[in-house]
Amino acid sequence: MATDAQEMTPAHPAPAWTAPLLALGLALAALFIAFLPTFHSIVEIWNRSETFAHGFLIVPIVLFLIFLKRHELARLQPQPSFLAVVPIVVLSLAWVMGNLVDVVSVRQFAATLMIPAVVWLILGTQVVRLLQFPLAYLLFAVPFGQFMVPPLMDFTADFTVAAVQLSGIPIYRDGLQFELPTGRWSVVAACSGVRYLIASVALGTLYAYLMYRSFWRRLAFVGVAIIVPILANGLRAYMIVMIGHLTGMEHAVGVDHLLYGWVFFGVVIFLMFWIGTIWREDHPSDPRNKPEPVATATEGNASGRIVTASTLAVVLIFAGPIYGGWMNQRDLGPVQGLEAGPVVPSGWQVVDSNQGTAWEPGYQFARASRAGLVTRGPDKPTIGLHINYYREQHNHGSMVGWANRLAGRDGAWSERRRGSARVDGLAPGDRILVNGPDQRIVAWRWYWVNGHLTTVPHEVKAREALHRLLGGRDDAALIVIHAVYRDDPAEVEPEMRYYAEAALPAVLEHLTDVQRQ
Repeated sequence: MATDAQEMTPAHPAPAWTAPLLALGLALAALFIAFLPTFHSIVEIWNRSETFAHGFLIVPIVLFLIFLKRHELARLQPQPSFLAVVPIVVLSLAWVMGNLVDVVSVRQFAATLMIPAVVWLILGTQVVRLLQFPLAYLLFAVPFGQFMVPPLMDFTADFTVAAVQLSGIPIYRDGLQFELPTGRWSVVAACSGVRYLIASVALGTLYAYLMYRSFWRRLAFVGVAIIVPILANGLRAYMIVMIGHLTGMEHAVGVDHLLYGWVFFGVVIFLMFWIGTIWREDHPSDPRNKPEPVATATEGNASGRIVTASTLAVVLIFAGPIYGGWMNQRDLGPVQGLEAGPVVPSGWQVVDSNQGTAWEPGYQFARASRAGLVTRGPDKPTIGLHINYYREQHNHGSMVGWANRLAGRDGAWSERRRGSARVDGLAPGDRILVNGPDQRIVAWRWYWVNGHLTTVPHEVKAREALHRLLGGRDDAALIVIHAVYRDDPAEVEPEMRYYAEAALPAVLEHLTDVQRQ
Protein backbone atom coordinates (compact mmCIF):
# COMPACT_ATOMS: atom_id res chain seq x y z
CA MET A 1 0.00 0.00 0.00
CA ALA A 2 2.86 2.32 0.80
CA THR A 3 4.28 1.77 -2.65
CA ASP A 4 0.91 2.43 -4.31
CA ALA A 5 0.41 5.63 -2.34
CA GLN A 6 3.87 6.76 -3.24
CA GLU A 7 3.18 6.18 -6.94
CA MET A 8 -0.09 8.12 -6.77
CA THR A 9 1.52 11.15 -5.13
CA PRO A 10 2.58 13.73 -7.76
CA ALA A 11 6.33 13.96 -8.21
CA HIS A 12 6.01 17.74 -8.13
CA PRO A 13 3.19 19.27 -6.09
CA ALA A 14 1.06 21.86 -7.88
CA PRO A 15 2.40 25.36 -7.22
CA ALA A 16 0.28 28.29 -6.04
CA TRP A 17 -1.21 30.07 -9.04
CA THR A 18 -3.53 32.44 -7.20
CA ALA A 19 -1.36 35.56 -7.13
CA PRO A 20 -0.02 35.22 -10.72
CA LEU A 21 -3.53 34.65 -12.08
CA LEU A 22 -4.89 37.67 -10.22
CA ALA A 23 -2.05 39.77 -11.59
CA LEU A 24 -2.70 38.43 -15.09
CA GLY A 25 -6.41 39.18 -14.76
CA LEU A 26 -5.61 42.75 -13.74
CA ALA A 27 -3.24 43.24 -16.67
CA LEU A 28 -5.67 41.74 -19.20
CA ALA A 29 -8.49 43.91 -17.84
CA ALA A 30 -6.26 46.96 -18.34
CA LEU A 31 -5.46 45.72 -21.85
CA PHE A 32 -9.13 45.41 -22.81
CA ILE A 33 -9.96 48.82 -21.33
CA ALA A 34 -7.04 50.58 -23.03
CA PHE A 35 -7.72 49.00 -26.42
CA LEU A 36 -11.50 48.73 -26.13
CA PRO A 37 -12.19 50.60 -29.42
CA THR A 38 -9.80 48.26 -31.24
CA PHE A 39 -11.35 45.08 -29.84
CA HIS A 40 -14.80 46.51 -30.47
CA SER A 41 -13.88 47.04 -34.13
CA ILE A 42 -12.91 43.36 -34.35
CA VAL A 43 -16.26 42.20 -32.96
CA GLU A 44 -18.11 44.60 -35.25
CA ILE A 45 -16.50 42.99 -38.29
CA TRP A 46 -17.35 39.51 -36.99
CA ASN A 47 -20.95 40.62 -36.64
CA ARG A 48 -21.43 42.23 -40.05
CA SER A 49 -19.24 40.02 -42.27
CA GLU A 50 -19.95 36.36 -43.00
CA THR A 51 -16.31 36.01 -44.04
CA PHE A 52 -15.14 36.57 -40.45
CA ALA A 53 -18.11 35.24 -38.49
CA HIS A 54 -15.89 32.36 -37.32
CA GLY A 55 -14.15 34.91 -35.07
CA PHE A 56 -16.85 34.37 -32.44
CA LEU A 57 -15.52 30.80 -32.00
CA ILE A 58 -11.83 31.64 -31.65
CA VAL A 59 -11.77 32.72 -28.00
CA PRO A 60 -13.84 29.69 -26.81
CA ILE A 61 -11.51 27.41 -28.80
CA VAL A 62 -8.44 29.05 -27.23
CA LEU A 63 -9.89 28.65 -23.74
CA PHE A 64 -10.67 24.99 -24.45
CA LEU A 65 -7.13 24.36 -25.70
CA ILE A 66 -5.74 25.95 -22.53
CA PHE A 67 -8.10 23.77 -20.47
CA LEU A 68 -6.61 20.68 -22.16
CA LYS A 69 -3.19 21.80 -20.88
CA ARG A 70 -4.33 22.25 -17.27
CA HIS A 71 -2.45 19.21 -15.89
CA GLU A 72 0.81 20.24 -17.55
CA LEU A 73 0.33 23.83 -16.38
CA ALA A 74 -0.16 22.59 -12.81
CA ARG A 75 3.39 21.25 -12.83
CA LEU A 76 4.87 24.71 -13.55
CA GLN A 77 5.60 27.62 -11.26
CA PRO A 78 4.74 30.96 -12.90
CA GLN A 79 7.69 33.33 -12.85
CA PRO A 80 7.54 36.81 -14.46
CA SER A 81 9.81 37.24 -17.48
CA PHE A 82 10.89 40.82 -18.04
CA LEU A 83 12.17 39.93 -21.51
CA ALA A 84 8.52 40.34 -22.56
CA VAL A 85 8.88 44.10 -22.08
CA VAL A 86 10.59 44.27 -25.50
CA PRO A 87 7.68 42.85 -27.56
CA ILE A 88 5.16 44.85 -25.51
CA VAL A 89 6.99 48.10 -26.30
CA VAL A 90 7.30 47.13 -29.99
CA LEU A 91 3.62 46.21 -30.20
CA SER A 92 2.64 49.42 -28.43
CA LEU A 93 4.64 51.46 -30.96
CA ALA A 94 3.07 49.47 -33.81
CA TRP A 95 -0.40 50.21 -32.45
CA VAL A 96 0.41 53.91 -32.14
CA MET A 97 1.71 54.04 -35.73
CA GLY A 98 -1.39 52.21 -36.96
CA ASN A 99 -3.57 54.62 -35.01
CA LEU A 100 -1.79 57.73 -36.30
CA VAL A 101 -2.34 56.76 -39.95
CA ASP A 102 -5.63 54.90 -39.40
CA VAL A 103 -4.56 51.37 -40.39
CA VAL A 104 -7.17 49.22 -38.70
CA SER A 105 -5.46 45.86 -39.29
CA VAL A 106 -2.21 47.04 -37.67
CA ARG A 107 -4.08 48.21 -34.58
CA GLN A 108 -6.02 44.95 -34.38
CA PHE A 109 -2.98 42.70 -34.76
CA ALA A 110 -0.94 44.76 -32.28
CA ALA A 111 -3.68 44.72 -29.64
CA THR A 112 -4.30 40.97 -30.09
CA LEU A 113 -0.58 40.11 -29.90
CA MET A 114 -0.39 42.10 -26.68
CA ILE A 115 -2.33 39.26 -24.99
CA PRO A 116 0.40 36.57 -25.30
CA ALA A 117 3.05 39.23 -24.58
CA VAL A 118 1.35 40.14 -21.29
CA VAL A 119 0.96 36.44 -20.43
CA TRP A 120 4.69 36.01 -21.06
CA LEU A 121 5.56 39.00 -18.86
CA ILE A 122 3.52 37.85 -15.85
CA LEU A 123 3.52 34.03 -16.07
CA GLY A 124 6.91 33.49 -17.63
CA THR A 125 8.66 31.73 -20.50
CA GLN A 126 7.80 28.12 -19.67
CA VAL A 127 4.08 28.83 -19.41
CA VAL A 128 4.05 30.67 -22.74
CA ARG A 129 6.09 27.90 -24.37
CA LEU A 130 3.50 25.36 -23.24
CA LEU A 131 0.63 27.58 -24.44
CA GLN A 132 2.27 28.80 -27.63
CA PHE A 133 -0.31 27.29 -30.00
CA PRO A 134 -3.45 28.41 -28.14
CA LEU A 135 -2.04 31.92 -27.77
CA ALA A 136 -0.97 32.04 -31.41
CA TYR A 137 -4.40 30.78 -32.47
CA LEU A 138 -5.82 34.09 -31.19
CA LEU A 139 -4.53 35.65 -34.43
CA PHE A 140 -7.38 33.98 -36.30
CA ALA A 141 -9.71 36.29 -34.38
CA VAL A 142 -8.31 39.27 -36.31
CA PRO A 143 -10.37 39.96 -39.46
CA PHE A 144 -7.68 39.79 -42.11
CA GLY A 145 -7.49 38.59 -45.69
CA GLN A 146 -9.58 40.99 -47.77
CA PHE A 147 -6.44 41.85 -49.76
CA MET A 148 -6.69 38.37 -51.29
CA VAL A 149 -10.05 39.07 -52.92
CA PRO A 150 -8.78 40.57 -56.25
CA PRO A 151 -6.23 37.80 -57.02
CA LEU A 152 -8.72 35.11 -55.98
CA MET A 153 -11.34 36.67 -58.26
CA ASP A 154 -8.85 36.57 -61.14
CA PHE A 155 -8.01 32.92 -60.40
CA THR A 156 -11.70 31.98 -60.20
CA ALA A 157 -12.38 33.65 -63.54
CA ASP A 158 -9.33 32.01 -65.17
CA PHE A 159 -10.24 28.57 -63.79
CA THR A 160 -13.92 28.82 -64.76
CA VAL A 161 -13.28 30.03 -68.30
CA ALA A 162 -10.61 27.36 -68.89
CA ALA A 163 -12.89 24.61 -67.53
CA VAL A 164 -15.84 25.75 -69.65
CA GLN A 165 -13.64 25.82 -72.73
CA LEU A 166 -12.42 22.28 -71.99
CA SER A 167 -16.07 21.26 -71.78
CA GLY A 168 -16.48 22.32 -75.41
CA ILE A 169 -18.79 25.26 -74.72
CA PRO A 170 -18.04 28.59 -76.44
CA ILE A 171 -17.34 31.39 -73.99
CA TYR A 172 -16.35 35.03 -74.38
CA ARG A 173 -14.49 36.77 -71.57
CA ASP A 174 -14.09 40.46 -70.82
CA GLY A 175 -12.15 40.93 -67.59
CA LEU A 176 -14.18 39.35 -64.79
CA GLN A 177 -17.27 38.99 -66.96
CA PHE A 178 -17.93 36.20 -69.41
CA GLU A 179 -20.77 35.17 -71.65
CA LEU A 180 -22.08 31.77 -72.69
CA PRO A 181 -24.77 31.12 -75.31
CA THR A 182 -27.31 30.79 -72.48
CA GLY A 183 -26.43 33.84 -70.41
CA ARG A 184 -23.92 36.23 -68.86
CA TRP A 185 -21.90 35.64 -65.70
CA SER A 186 -19.69 37.86 -63.57
CA VAL A 187 -17.11 37.07 -60.90
CA VAL A 188 -17.80 39.41 -57.98
CA ALA A 189 -16.15 39.66 -54.56
CA ALA A 190 -18.51 37.03 -53.09
CA CYS A 191 -17.27 34.58 -55.75
CA SER A 192 -13.61 34.98 -54.82
CA GLY A 193 -13.76 32.15 -52.27
CA VAL A 194 -11.91 34.17 -49.64
CA ARG A 195 -14.43 33.18 -46.96
CA TYR A 196 -13.92 29.50 -47.81
CA LEU A 197 -10.15 29.95 -47.70
CA ILE A 198 -10.08 31.75 -44.36
CA ALA A 199 -12.47 29.25 -42.75
CA SER A 200 -10.49 26.32 -44.14
CA VAL A 201 -7.16 27.64 -42.86
CA ALA A 202 -8.57 28.34 -39.40
CA LEU A 203 -10.15 24.87 -39.14
CA GLY A 204 -7.22 23.13 -40.83
CA THR A 205 -4.69 24.66 -38.45
CA LEU A 206 -6.70 23.55 -35.41
CA TYR A 207 -7.19 20.08 -36.92
CA ALA A 208 -3.45 19.74 -37.64
CA TYR A 209 -2.58 20.69 -34.06
CA LEU A 210 -5.02 18.21 -32.53
CA MET A 211 -4.41 15.30 -34.90
CA TYR A 212 -0.67 15.38 -35.50
CA ARG A 213 2.47 15.59 -33.39
CA SER A 214 5.06 15.93 -36.17
CA PHE A 215 5.78 19.53 -37.22
CA TRP A 216 6.06 18.54 -40.87
CA ARG A 217 2.74 16.71 -40.92
CA ARG A 218 1.09 19.72 -39.33
CA LEU A 219 2.69 22.04 -41.86
CA ALA A 220 1.71 19.76 -44.76
CA PHE A 221 -1.93 19.64 -43.66
CA VAL A 222 -2.09 23.44 -43.30
CA GLY A 223 -0.69 23.65 -46.84
CA VAL A 224 -3.47 21.35 -48.02
CA ALA A 225 -6.01 23.50 -46.16
CA ILE A 226 -4.78 26.48 -48.21
CA ILE A 227 -4.66 24.83 -51.64
CA VAL A 228 -7.85 22.74 -51.49
CA PRO A 229 -10.37 25.60 -50.92
CA ILE A 230 -8.81 27.65 -53.74
CA LEU A 231 -9.18 24.78 -56.19
CA ALA A 232 -12.57 23.84 -54.74
CA ASN A 233 -13.84 27.37 -55.26
CA GLY A 234 -12.79 27.21 -58.90
CA LEU A 235 -14.68 23.92 -59.26
CA ARG A 236 -17.66 25.41 -57.43
CA ALA A 237 -17.81 28.35 -59.84
CA TYR A 238 -17.47 26.03 -62.83
CA MET A 239 -20.23 23.73 -61.55
CA ILE A 240 -22.57 26.67 -60.92
CA VAL A 241 -21.98 28.02 -64.43
CA MET A 242 -22.55 24.59 -65.93
CA ILE A 243 -25.75 24.00 -63.93
CA GLY A 244 -27.03 27.38 -65.06
CA HIS A 245 -26.05 26.68 -68.67
CA LEU A 246 -27.57 23.17 -68.80
CA THR A 247 -30.84 24.29 -67.17
CA GLY A 248 -31.30 27.38 -69.30
CA MET A 249 -30.42 29.66 -66.35
CA GLU A 250 -33.27 28.28 -64.23
CA HIS A 251 -31.00 26.91 -61.48
CA ALA A 252 -27.75 27.95 -59.76
CA VAL A 253 -28.71 31.62 -59.74
CA GLY A 254 -29.85 33.80 -56.84
CA VAL A 255 -30.15 31.92 -53.55
CA ASP A 256 -29.27 28.63 -55.26
CA HIS A 257 -25.92 30.13 -56.19
CA LEU A 258 -24.93 30.60 -52.54
CA LEU A 259 -26.59 27.37 -51.34
CA TYR A 260 -24.79 25.17 -53.85
CA GLY A 261 -21.52 26.89 -53.02
CA TRP A 262 -21.70 26.23 -49.27
CA VAL A 263 -22.93 22.65 -49.71
CA PHE A 264 -20.08 21.90 -52.10
CA PHE A 265 -17.54 23.57 -49.82
CA GLY A 266 -18.83 21.58 -46.83
CA VAL A 267 -18.45 18.30 -48.71
CA VAL A 268 -14.91 19.17 -49.82
CA ILE A 269 -13.79 20.15 -46.31
CA PHE A 270 -15.34 17.01 -44.84
CA LEU A 271 -13.45 14.85 -47.34
CA MET A 272 -10.21 16.74 -46.63
CA PHE A 273 -10.53 16.13 -42.89
CA TRP A 274 -11.59 12.51 -43.39
CA ILE A 275 -8.54 11.80 -45.55
CA GLY A 276 -6.38 13.59 -42.98
CA THR A 277 -7.38 11.03 -40.33
CA ILE A 278 -5.43 8.36 -42.22
CA TRP A 279 -2.15 9.90 -41.05
CA ARG A 280 -3.32 10.99 -37.61
CA GLU A 281 -0.88 10.83 -34.68
CA ASP A 282 -3.09 10.82 -31.63
CA HIS A 283 -0.79 8.85 -29.34
CA PRO A 284 0.30 10.74 -26.21
CA SER A 285 3.53 12.63 -26.39
CA ASP A 286 6.65 11.32 -24.71
CA PRO A 287 6.48 12.05 -20.95
CA ARG A 288 10.16 12.89 -21.05
CA ASN A 289 9.30 15.94 -23.16
CA LYS A 290 7.02 17.42 -20.52
CA PRO A 291 8.34 20.69 -19.09
CA GLU A 292 9.98 20.53 -15.71
CA PRO A 293 8.81 22.97 -13.07
CA VAL A 294 11.07 25.91 -12.44
CA ALA A 295 12.55 26.54 -9.07
CA THR A 296 10.15 28.25 -6.70
CA ALA A 297 11.30 31.67 -5.50
CA THR A 298 10.86 32.76 -1.94
CA GLU A 299 7.37 34.07 -1.16
CA GLY A 300 8.44 37.67 -0.69
CA ASN A 301 10.65 37.74 -3.77
CA ALA A 302 7.97 36.09 -5.92
CA SER A 303 5.29 38.53 -4.75
CA GLY A 304 7.54 41.47 -5.46
CA ARG A 305 8.30 40.29 -8.99
CA ILE A 306 4.62 39.70 -9.72
CA VAL A 307 3.66 43.17 -8.46
CA THR A 308 6.47 44.73 -10.51
CA ALA A 309 5.50 42.80 -13.64
CA SER A 310 1.80 43.62 -13.40
CA THR A 311 2.49 47.31 -12.69
CA LEU A 312 4.89 47.48 -15.61
CA ALA A 313 2.34 45.77 -17.86
CA VAL A 314 -0.39 48.27 -16.97
CA VAL A 315 1.90 51.26 -17.52
CA LEU A 316 3.11 50.00 -20.91
CA ILE A 317 -0.41 49.07 -21.99
CA PHE A 318 -1.84 52.55 -21.37
CA ALA A 319 1.21 54.41 -22.70
CA GLY A 320 0.40 53.70 -26.36
CA PRO A 321 -3.25 54.85 -26.42
CA ILE A 322 -2.42 57.94 -24.32
CA TYR A 323 0.40 58.99 -26.66
CA GLY A 324 -1.60 58.19 -29.78
CA GLY A 325 -4.60 60.14 -28.51
CA TRP A 326 -2.43 63.14 -27.71
CA MET A 327 -0.82 63.06 -31.16
CA ASN A 328 -4.20 62.87 -32.90
CA GLN A 329 -5.42 65.97 -31.05
CA ARG A 330 -2.70 68.09 -32.68
CA ASP A 331 -3.85 70.36 -35.50
CA LEU A 332 -1.56 69.73 -38.47
CA GLY A 333 -2.85 72.80 -40.30
CA PRO A 334 -4.80 73.28 -43.54
CA VAL A 335 -3.43 72.52 -47.01
CA GLN A 336 -2.49 75.73 -48.78
CA GLY A 337 -1.03 76.63 -52.14
CA LEU A 338 -1.94 73.56 -54.22
CA GLU A 339 -3.57 75.86 -56.84
CA ALA A 340 -6.08 74.65 -59.45
CA GLY A 341 -6.05 73.23 -62.95
CA PRO A 342 -3.41 71.06 -64.63
CA VAL A 343 0.31 71.68 -64.77
CA VAL A 344 0.91 73.11 -68.27
CA PRO A 345 4.47 72.66 -69.61
CA SER A 346 5.78 74.69 -72.52
CA GLY A 347 4.14 73.64 -75.78
CA TRP A 348 0.97 72.37 -74.11
CA GLN A 349 -2.40 74.04 -73.73
CA VAL A 350 -5.39 73.60 -71.44
CA VAL A 351 -8.43 71.77 -72.82
CA ASP A 352 -11.95 72.58 -71.67
CA SER A 353 -13.25 69.60 -69.70
CA ASN A 354 -16.37 69.56 -71.90
CA GLN A 355 -14.16 68.76 -74.88
CA GLY A 356 -12.33 65.89 -73.17
CA THR A 357 -13.18 63.35 -70.50
CA ALA A 358 -14.98 64.13 -67.27
CA TRP A 359 -13.50 61.04 -65.60
CA GLU A 360 -11.96 61.46 -62.16
CA PRO A 361 -10.22 58.88 -59.95
CA GLY A 362 -12.54 57.38 -57.34
CA TYR A 363 -10.41 58.60 -54.43
CA GLN A 364 -12.10 60.30 -51.47
CA PHE A 365 -11.08 62.33 -48.40
CA ALA A 366 -8.56 64.67 -50.06
CA ARG A 367 -7.97 67.98 -48.24
CA ALA A 368 -7.21 69.70 -51.56
CA SER A 369 -7.05 68.70 -55.23
CA ARG A 370 -6.29 70.01 -58.69
CA ALA A 371 -7.12 68.51 -62.06
CA GLY A 372 -7.45 69.30 -65.72
CA LEU A 373 -6.82 68.30 -69.33
CA VAL A 374 -4.01 69.35 -71.66
CA THR A 375 -3.00 68.70 -75.25
CA ARG A 376 -0.30 69.67 -77.72
CA GLY A 377 -2.71 70.23 -80.59
CA PRO A 378 -5.98 69.22 -82.22
CA ASP A 379 -4.43 66.13 -83.78
CA LYS A 380 -2.85 64.97 -80.50
CA PRO A 381 -4.45 62.90 -77.68
CA THR A 382 -5.88 64.74 -74.69
CA ILE A 383 -4.00 63.99 -71.46
CA GLY A 384 -5.47 64.38 -67.99
CA LEU A 385 -3.72 65.16 -64.71
CA HIS A 386 -5.28 64.67 -61.28
CA ILE A 387 -3.65 65.44 -57.91
CA ASN A 388 -5.23 64.77 -54.52
CA TYR A 389 -3.45 66.12 -51.44
CA TYR A 390 -3.92 64.45 -48.02
CA ARG A 391 -3.03 65.59 -44.52
CA GLU A 392 -4.21 64.66 -41.01
CA GLN A 393 -5.59 61.45 -42.44
CA HIS A 394 -6.69 60.00 -39.11
CA ASN A 395 -9.36 62.70 -38.85
CA HIS A 396 -10.21 63.32 -42.50
CA GLY A 397 -9.71 59.94 -44.23
CA SER A 398 -6.80 57.99 -45.64
CA MET A 399 -5.38 58.12 -49.13
CA VAL A 400 -4.54 54.41 -49.13
CA GLY A 401 -7.42 52.26 -47.96
CA TRP A 402 -10.25 50.00 -49.02
CA ALA A 403 -12.54 52.92 -49.92
CA ASN A 404 -10.11 54.37 -52.47
CA ARG A 405 -9.46 52.92 -55.91
CA LEU A 406 -9.26 54.47 -59.35
CA ALA A 407 -12.51 52.84 -60.48
CA GLY A 408 -14.37 53.89 -57.34
CA ARG A 409 -16.67 51.60 -55.35
CA ASP A 410 -20.03 52.14 -57.03
CA GLY A 411 -19.60 49.23 -59.44
CA ALA A 412 -20.05 51.31 -62.60
CA TRP A 413 -16.33 51.16 -63.42
CA SER A 414 -13.79 48.33 -63.20
CA GLU A 415 -10.00 48.38 -63.10
CA ARG A 416 -7.13 46.00 -63.74
CA ARG A 417 -3.45 46.64 -63.12
CA ARG A 418 -1.41 45.96 -66.24
CA GLY A 419 2.33 46.36 -65.67
CA SER A 420 4.24 49.54 -64.88
CA ALA A 421 4.49 53.01 -66.35
CA ARG A 422 8.08 53.94 -67.16
CA VAL A 423 9.07 57.59 -67.06
CA ASP A 424 12.71 58.70 -67.38
CA GLY A 425 14.22 59.88 -64.12
CA LEU A 426 11.28 58.79 -61.93
CA ALA A 427 10.17 55.68 -60.08
CA PRO A 428 7.86 53.49 -62.21
CA GLY A 429 4.16 54.11 -61.71
CA ASP A 430 1.22 51.70 -61.66
CA ARG A 431 -0.31 51.20 -65.11
CA ILE A 432 -4.04 50.58 -64.68
CA LEU A 433 -6.78 50.04 -67.27
CA VAL A 434 -10.09 51.52 -66.14
CA ASN A 435 -13.24 50.51 -68.02
CA GLY A 436 -16.59 52.24 -67.78
CA PRO A 437 -19.96 52.05 -69.49
CA ASP A 438 -18.80 54.07 -72.50
CA GLN A 439 -15.11 54.83 -71.96
CA ARG A 440 -11.77 53.07 -71.74
CA ILE A 441 -9.06 54.85 -69.82
CA VAL A 442 -5.40 54.07 -69.21
CA ALA A 443 -4.13 55.62 -66.00
CA TRP A 444 -0.63 55.95 -64.56
CA ARG A 445 -0.62 56.31 -60.79
CA TRP A 446 1.98 57.34 -58.21
CA TYR A 447 1.81 57.99 -54.47
CA TRP A 448 3.88 60.89 -53.14
CA VAL A 449 4.76 60.69 -49.44
CA ASN A 450 6.79 63.47 -47.86
CA GLY A 451 8.93 63.91 -50.95
CA HIS A 452 9.16 60.24 -51.96
CA LEU A 453 7.44 58.56 -54.93
CA THR A 454 6.20 54.99 -54.61
CA THR A 455 3.43 52.65 -55.78
CA VAL A 456 3.47 50.36 -52.74
CA PRO A 457 0.57 51.01 -50.33
CA HIS A 458 2.40 49.44 -47.38
CA GLU A 459 5.37 51.74 -47.95
CA VAL A 460 3.01 54.71 -48.04
CA LYS A 461 1.55 53.79 -44.66
CA ALA A 462 4.95 53.00 -43.14
CA ARG A 463 6.40 56.37 -44.16
CA GLU A 464 3.32 58.26 -42.98
CA ALA A 465 3.35 56.44 -39.65
CA LEU A 466 7.07 57.05 -39.07
CA HIS A 467 6.72 60.76 -39.75
CA ARG A 468 3.73 61.03 -37.40
CA LEU A 469 5.44 58.98 -34.68
CA LEU A 470 8.39 61.38 -34.72
CA GLY A 471 6.10 64.39 -34.43
CA GLY A 472 5.80 65.28 -38.12
CA ARG A 473 2.88 65.36 -40.54
CA ASP A 474 1.46 62.61 -42.72
CA ASP A 475 1.40 64.65 -45.94
CA ALA A 476 0.76 62.51 -49.01
CA ALA A 477 -0.58 62.97 -52.51
CA LEU A 478 -2.12 60.91 -55.28
CA ILE A 479 -0.78 61.69 -58.77
CA VAL A 480 -2.66 60.29 -61.77
CA ILE A 481 -1.96 60.89 -65.46
CA HIS A 482 -4.66 59.45 -67.71
CA ALA A 483 -6.07 59.37 -71.22
CA VAL A 484 -9.00 57.86 -73.11
CA TYR A 485 -8.20 55.20 -75.71
CA ARG A 486 -10.35 53.40 -78.24
CA ASP A 487 -8.84 49.98 -78.95
CA ASP A 488 -5.31 49.87 -77.52
CA PRO A 489 -3.64 51.91 -74.74
CA ALA A 490 -0.59 52.19 -77.02
CA GLU A 491 -2.59 54.75 -78.99
CA VAL A 492 -2.14 57.36 -76.24
CA GLU A 493 0.67 56.19 -73.95
CA PRO A 494 3.55 57.75 -75.92
CA GLU A 495 1.85 61.14 -75.47
CA MET A 496 1.23 60.38 -71.77
CA ARG A 497 4.95 59.63 -71.35
CA TYR A 498 5.88 62.84 -73.13
CA TYR A 499 3.64 64.83 -70.79
CA ALA A 500 4.81 62.98 -67.67
CA GLU A 501 8.47 63.70 -68.43
CA ALA A 502 7.68 67.39 -68.97
CA ALA A 503 5.23 67.94 -66.09
CA LEU A 504 6.06 65.58 -63.21
CA PRO A 505 9.30 67.31 -62.08
CA ALA A 506 7.30 70.54 -61.67
CA VAL A 507 4.51 68.62 -59.91
CA LEU A 508 6.94 67.12 -57.38
CA GLU A 509 8.58 70.49 -56.72
CA HIS A 510 5.19 72.07 -56.20
CA LEU A 511 4.09 69.33 -53.76
CA THR A 512 7.25 69.95 -51.73
CA ASP A 513 6.39 73.66 -51.54
CA VAL A 514 2.85 72.81 -50.36
CA GLN A 515 4.24 70.52 -47.68
CA ARG A 516 6.38 73.33 -46.26
CA GLN A 517 3.46 75.74 -45.90
